[in-house]
Amino acid sequence: MGTLQSTMDYLLDQLRGAGPVSCRKMFGEYCLYYDGSPIGLVCDNQLYLKPTEEGRKLLDVAREGAPFPGARTHLLIDADSWEDAQTLSLLVRTTALSLPVRPDKPIRKSAAAKATAKPGASVADLPNLGPKSAALLEQIGIRTVAQLRQRGAVAAYATVRQKTPSASLNLLWAIEGALSGISWQVVAREHRTSLLLALEQFESGNGDR
Repeated sequence: MGTLQSTMDYLLDQLRGAGPVSCRKMFGEYCLYYDGSPIGLVCDNQLYLKPTEEGRKLLDVAREGAPFPGARTHLLIDADSWEDAQTLSLLVRTTALSLPVRPDKPIRKSAAAKATAKPGASVADLPNLGPKSAALLEQIGIRTVAQLRQRGAVAAYATVRQKTPSASLNLLWAIEGALSGISWQVVAREHRTSLLLALEQFESGNGDR
C-alpha cells in the first residue's frame, strides 16, 4: 500500500518538539532519523521504532511487529499513540538516545588494509569481491581500488545494474563491505536501509528507469 505523504506530514508535525527528527522516502515507505541516525521506519502508515528497554518503559502496552517481511522486530506505535505529541516526542527522543553505537565487525582486516593502501591495487584484492564481482566492475571501467573508491559503492552498483540488470543487491552489499572492510552480511543487516535510500536517490537523480 505504501505510506501516504499526509501521514508523514502529520507525524513530523507531532514530533516538532522531539528534536532533530527527519525522514527519507524509500520505495513508498519512509526511514525515520534522529540527528541523522536511523531510529525506525514508517511502513503502511504505521510507525516502527527500534526496540529499546527505555522505550518499552514509556509504553502502556509494548506491541511488536516487523515493518516488512524478513525485517527485525520493532516496537509498533499505533496511530492512537500519535495524538499525544508530547509523549510521542519523548518516546522518539528516548529511543534515539538509548540506541547503542555498535562498531562494525571487521573481516580480513589486513587484506583490506593492504588493498586500500595501494591506489593501483586490483578490486579483486578486496574482501567480499570475488572474480565474478570484479568482472562486473571491470565492465564499467572499474579495475582498481582507487577507481572504486572514487565512484563509491552506490554509484558503482547502479552503473553495473544498468549494463547487467540481473545484478543482485548482494553485489551492493559486497562493494560497500569491500570499501569499508566489513563483511557483506553485516552490511546487509546493518546498512541495508541507508544504502537502499541512497540507491533510490542516485537512480532518481540520474533518470534511471
